[in-house]
Amino acid sequence: MKILKINVYGFGKWQDQQFDLASGLTVFSGPNEAGKSTLRQFILSVLFGFRTKRGADRYLRYEPKNGSKYGGELLIEAQGQQFLITRVKGKSGGKLTVTNVKTQAVLPNETLENLLGPVDETLFNEMFSFSQTELAEVRQLNRDEFRKRVLKIGAVGSDQWIGLQSSFEKSADKIYAPKGRVRPLNKLLKKYETLSEEIQTAAKETAEYKSQLASVNENRTKLIKLQKEISERNAQLDKLKHDLSGWEAYQRYLEISSKLDVKFSKMPSDSIETIEHLHQQLEETKQVIKNLQEKINNLEQGKQENPRILFYRNHQQQLKEIQQNLTSIQNTSTQTSRLKKAQSEIDEEKAQIQLQIGTKEGVPEPFDNTEFMNLQADLKQKNEKDHLKQTIQAQIVELQNKLLQTSNSGEGQFAGKPKSIFLAISILVIIVPWLVNLSLGIKLGLLVLGLLGVVGSHFLFANKKQASNADLNEQLESLKKQLQEIMAQLNDLNNQITEIGGEKGLEQSDPQTWPAMQNDLTRFKQLTQSEQTNESQIKKNQQTISEFTKKIRLLADWVVLTGTIDQQIENIDTYFKEITNDQQEFQKTKQDLQYYQDRLNQLKLENKKNQDLETTQLQKLSLTDWHSFVTAKDLQLEQNHLETQCAQLKQQLGEVTLTDLQKFNTQEEIQKQLNAQEELLSQLRAEQEKLVEQKTVLGTQMQQLANDETYANLQQQKANLEAEILAQTRNWLTEKLAAQWIDETLSVASQGRLPRIMANAEQYFSLLTNKRYNKISFDDETIVVFDANHQNYEVGELSQGTAEQLYVSIRLAFVKVMADLIDLPIIIDDGFVNFDSVRKQNVMTLLDQISEQHQVIYFTADDESDNSNTGAQIIRLN
Repeated sequence: MKILKINVYGFGKWQDQQFDLASGLTVFSGPNEAGKSTLRQFILSVLFGFRTKRGADRYLRYEPKNGSKYGGELLIEAQGQQFLITRVKGKSGGKLTVTNVKTQAVLPNETLENLLGPVDETLFNEMFSFSQTELAEVRQLNRDEFRKRVLKIGAVGSDQWIGLQSSFEKSADKIYAPKGRVRPLNKLLKKYETLSEEIQTAAKETAEYKSQLASVNENRTKLIKLQKEISERNAQLDKLKHDLSGWEAYQRYLEISSKLDVKFSKMPSDSIETIEHLHQQLEETKQVIKNLQEKINNLEQGKQENPRILFYRNHQQQLKEIQQNLTSIQNTSTQTSRLKKAQSEIDEEKAQIQLQIGTKEGVPEPFDNTEFMNLQADLKQKNEKDHLKQTIQAQIVELQNKLLQTSNSGEGQFAGKPKSIFLAISILVIIVPWLVNLSLGIKLGLLVLGLLGVVGSHFLFANKKQASNADLNEQLESLKKQLQEIMAQLNDLNNQITEIGGEKGLEQSDPQTWPAMQNDLTRFKQLTQSEQTNESQIKKNQQTISEFTKKIRLLADWVVLTGTIDQQIENIDTYFKEITNDQQEFQKTKQDLQYYQDRLNQLKLENKKNQDLETTQLQKLSLTDWHSFVTAKDLQLEQNHLETQCAQLKQQLGEVTLTDLQKFNTQEEIQKQLNAQEELLSQLRAEQEKLVEQKTVLGTQMQQLANDETYANLQQQKANLEAEILAQTRNWLTEKLAAQWIDETLSVASQGRLPRIMANAEQYFSLLTNKRYNKISFDDETIVVFDANHQNYEVGELSQGTAEQLYVSIRLAFVKVMADLIDLPIIIDDGFVNFDSVRKQNVMTLLDQISEQHQVIYFTADDESDNSNTGAQIIRLN
């Protein structure tokens, strides 16, 4: 049996946890409280049932405390099949369900018992499982206890029997020991010896006493001989009772043996495995061939070309041209949209310029460089002339006021006041132009004029008292003449500016604003040119798009050609993508079809080859087909099962009992002999009573002959002492014989396989100890190991780790030898704590070797096991 998977519903700390196990060696590694012992107990609980809630067992139930569902599953492989063993909370160890994984049939619970054979949890722990606790006990055993522990490995309930044997021996030792002094029987025998000497001393002087003494001795001899015969008859009676108790098992043994076909020719296991493997491959290949054929049929149906691809192939050249132009048309459409948007923006900007300029119908051309320079020069001169005109007009007014004042008030009155006024005006002419927005030329002209006024005011009014009206009039006339000249110049400038404005259509606007309009007029002209260029490009693009739309009418049956040109292009692009996908899918279908056809042909060849191999293998076994093989295999399994039952019954009965029972034909014969033995024993006991009575009479006669009260008292004391010794002896014999019977029975159970066990144990022990010890010897007293130098050591002389390694070697050897009857996983719970690093590596190597035939599950807190150079599966628990 092998455990393939563990699925815990809820068990201790584990909830909804799964583990996949290797068929060989699996190591569960983790620190303390990682759940290793819990997981080990889970495996045992699913196989053998949950522990009860009574006593110490309740601590091994591991019921989850968070309310999870109690129990879980084990997926196992046994007898060439897989079974799912499920156990959940319920009565009598839990509710058990056994399912055949292949058929999903729910099997009777007895199926698990059949798979486990005669092994219960106690026997499993004694044979297939051990822990550090058990190994630690080895060092505490004395040599005889250790020898018994090894010899009885595998016997059902060996620990209990060994304990019972020890109890009998201890009870016997409390009654008598060969070298004891204080034990009851030893004291009585010593007292009897002393009393006999006293009686001999008291009676040795009479002749008759000597004669009677001879009779007494003869009586004693007969009594001893009779007691020995009674003991022998008691042993025979016990043996007959033992044979009688094993009669039913013997009858089952005979019944099963009669069903065994001694002429049955067993098929070799390697041939069975080969044929089953080939048949499994054939079944799997058939299923794969069936699946491939279905895929090929589906691909054949999908291989037919759809109308869209046929249409594409018929118009491939035209459609390729359309596909090649898609990007160009897309760009043209995008450009057209962008140009139209630009036109809208140009219109908005032109309207804004017209609004700023103040024209509604048309916008004049911008000034060329010459016109613009002339305009700026004319406007500059005009401004200068206007300022000069204003200055002269102010001077004329001032002169006129002076003449008026002179004529009204005399020459000298208020002579200083006009000078101050004229000086102030001159200063204003110098300062004010720099505070307003005038051209540089005008500002410089006014500056000069102002300076002249300041200087002139000084000279003009310096001698005002001597000036006459003639001078004032002369100055006035001169100023008026200058004013006329300036007016004529301004008129000419205004005409020139008006002419320029008329040519540009700006006569309605202020000429001073015309220079500022130059940028707007230039921008307006640029916008107009751009607008014209855009309109030309838009017409060209629309012509290109129109020609393209005529070409794509070819796709009217396959593509939606409504909506904007961008939508149509998107639909056409989707069409070409779908065509590409269809072609790729079609090509992939062809490739898949070719691949599956090649694979199908290959599988058919492999299937034919495997069929031929299966036929060849069947012919070697004189079988015709698979069904005949299944029948032969079932018959062989039945024979193997019968042989296993026979072997188990034979082991249960023992060779001695089996030989004895073969002498009887019926149970009544055993009962008849048993009755005869009991009757004979009854006769012997009656004869014993007579001899005892005779012994009493002789003792009385000797007492009379001695005619001595001392002698009589001594004889009475001796008689009493003999009765007491006899009672103690019977108790001692009962305890001692029971212990011997248990020891012999358990030894018989193991001695049949002991040579093979020891051969394997020596090999394992040598490996574990780096070949330091290479031989193990048993005798009636102790176990001795021999090193490479042939030096012998008793178990008590070995270190704790080496003693444990010896026990591990014998334990694993026993499992290997017993595997022909019982094959269950080996479970070890941190059993190598006292091993050094080298021997830990050795034991992992040994477990790896054993796991090639037997599954091994090892729980450990030692991280070094993770680094062992084995093929072990490592599962780390946190």
